[in-house]
Amino acid sequence: MTMAAKAKAGVAAGAAAAISLAVGIAEPQEGYAGYVYRDAVGVLTYCYGETENAKSMQGRTFSKQECHDLLVKRMAHYDQGNEKCVSNWNGLPVETRGAFNSFSYNVGIGGFCGSSAARYLSTGNIKAACDAMLAWNKGTVGGKKVILAGLAKRRVVERNICLRGA
Repeated sequence: MTMAAKAKAGVAAGAAAAISLAVGIAEPQEGYAGYVYRDAVGVLTYCYGETENAKSMQGRTFSKQECHDLLVKRMAHYDQGNEKCVSNWNGLPVETRGAFNSFSYNVGIGGFCGSSAARYLSTGNIKAACDAMLAWNKGTVGGKKVILAGLAKRRVVERNICLRGA
């Protein structure tokens, strides 16, 4: 195997491990719902926090396995998106990548890429990046930003896993 092939295989293995870790973080934090419902801020949601095409999924039921498989696929999408805005993404520890994949699944790739956390990661300051996640604990309810207990708990979990890589 050439050096380039070994490097590519290493990157793929790192991505797979980070995606698996992110799924392990997100599943219990999001919770399973085999149907479409409105989340705490009124967004149509199903499975493990999935929002894509939720309106067209209304009335459908989803098994846990379907939802798990969808989450794995979506986490791969977020890992690739995060890589586009953090230059050293593939060199980050698996724990850090996994935590930020879960984070960006929740806040969106644009939210992550525009955050101070992404800027800290790009400069190699993992601890500051992990700590920056804690500020993302609010949702808009009734037109006002409020701290959501479940979101605050999730951020602590993500931060603690993220710091294992620091």
